[in-house]
Amino acid sequence: MAVQAKKSHPQRAFVLHSYAYSESSVIVDLFTLDNGRMAAIAKGAKRPASNLRGALLSLQPLEVIFSGRGEVKTLTQAQWLPGQPWLTGRALMCGMYLNELIIKLLPREDPHPELFERYAAALLTLAASDEHSAILREFETSLLAEMGYGLQLDHDVKSGQPISGDTLYRYDPLAGPSAQSHGIGPLVRGEALHALASGRFATTAVTAEARDFVRAIIQFHLERRTVRSSAVMHDLQALTERLDSRPRRSTSSTRSAPIEGISAEGSSAP
Repeated sequence: MAVQAKKSHPQRAFVLHSYAYSESSVIVDLFTLDNGRMAAIAKGAKRPASNLRGALLSLQPLEVIFSGRGEVKTLTQAQWLPGQPWLTGRALMCGMYLNELIIKLLPREDPHPELFERYAAALLTLAASDEHSAILREFETSLLAEMGYGLQLDHDVKSGQPISGDTLYRYDPLAGPSAQSHGIGPLVRGEALHALASGRFATTAVTAEARDFVRAIIQFHLERRTVRSSAVMHDLQALTERLDSRPRRSTSSTRSAPIEGISAEGSSAP
């Protein structure tokens, strides 16, 4: 007799991305409080009578229960949790950008409960504030720190001197800022590093410089991870292909849709 997979305990989660798996089901990439990022199949979620149909909303908090021991779990319950305002316009684009960062940088089944809470807080703040750039920079720096790539923002790593606002630094992504101009990494003014440390951006020029600097650091670490995750934005597609071993009556109606995303460099997010 087959042993039934034990169901998980209820836990908070967000849908990072979802796409069609079959005529009636979807696969969702979830960011959960206790299990981190994980993939799950929501069987029958596209059917009108499904309890999952109206719950699997991106950028909205959920309580989920799942079962299974494999790479892709089975989502057995998902309930929408009230409290998160709907994101629209620029705030919506920012939320989508945060989702893509998590998909690209976080490995599966690696819990990050503190980052989960920061993500939930960022979505709430995006809905209530126009300071989108500051919100994104705070989350980006938190995500880098969680991945072990925390930014050094308070002193020159070569001289040990405090960061000077009017000095131009070369920032080595593996070490930190140095007033010496040679080496690897982007150039950044001390004023932008101060702004990132404080979360306060005095001018549009500082805002733009801080944004471009953090994106450059993120891109550096993404490229370093390509050997391990060269197709991160398409891995759910590969999981579906492994799961889907049965022949289809109509391939045009059941073929999995490609993953869509906003690249870290090309995003319209602030």
